[in-house]
Amino acid sequence: MRHARLLVAVALGGALSTHFWVAVEARQEAREPRTIAGCPADPVPFYACATAKIGAFNPPRTPDGTPDFQGYWNANRQAFNIEAHAADFAYQGGPTLIVDPPDGMVPYQPWAAARQQERADKTLNAPSIEFLDPNAQCFLRGVPRQMWMMDYQFVQPAGSPFVFTLHEQNHAFRVIATDGRPHVGAAVKTWMGDSRGRWEGTTLVVETTNQNGREWLDNTGNFYSDAARITERITMVDADTLLWEARIEDPAVYTQPWTMAFPLRRTKAPNFQLMEFACHEGNRSPTLQLRSPGSR
Repeated sequence: MRHARLLVAVALGGALSTHFWVAVEARQEAREPRTIAGCPADPVPFYACATAKIGAFNPPRTPDGTPDFQGYWNANRQAFNIEAHAADFAYQGGPTLIVDPPDGMVPYQPWAAARQQERADKTLNAPSIEFLDPNAQCFLRGVPRQMWMMDYQFVQPAGSPFVFTLHEQNHAFRVIATDGRPHVGAAVKTWMGDSRGRWEGTTLVVETTNQNGREWLDNTGNFYSDAARITERITMVDADTLLWEARIEDPAVYTQPWTMAFPLRRTKAPNFQLMEFACHEGNRSPTLQLRSPGSR
């Protein structure tokens, strides 16, 4: 049996107490480490510290000679908002995941900033499906959001040109070809997109295109279009820590490319397995969110 864990999803028609969310945030902070791999745990200082450490660690290798990422990993944080935010009625607080630009903000074009703000204002009382987080509708989270949700597994089969990630959340998976093959045609659009990888020294570089542009980056409606190109760099800092970073390029939405990062920690519980997890019939979250405030 896997380690004991209880995941509870609660959909309430009335107002939730602010005291409840403050208590949840306090418990979460108590569980999260202050340092990871000898670096500050928050994403921005961790990124600077871990980047300086990378060259000093010689990672384990697969029989094929590539760095061995195999095993279970977890970002250990729920990014309700990828920008820094205080705790409020709906979400616990958290630091920014954005390491560039230095202000820690998504560099939106004015029209895109207005759209994101409208989504953020309306998502809890969504007047239409446009303002409802696709994750609440049981769709996949896309790249990069899928990479900080719950536990997942890296698999590197011997002799194979593929790296796989198997995700607990909604049975998502990624098939990352590392043999130089081109991306699929531009007309093919999916929730998880098309990922192509290569090794640069000890870093796995993964370029993802062909996403459908319907994904959100977080619960507050931060977004990109179907023209986005996401370039991830995943590097082992020590035997139990990965530095994950993603550069997002989308000239249709942003004024410049930007980068987010955070640590991934190895899940080491004995006999750990991914849960059988899926959205289910009767999920009331979309119905409750699409109701007007007056009808709650």
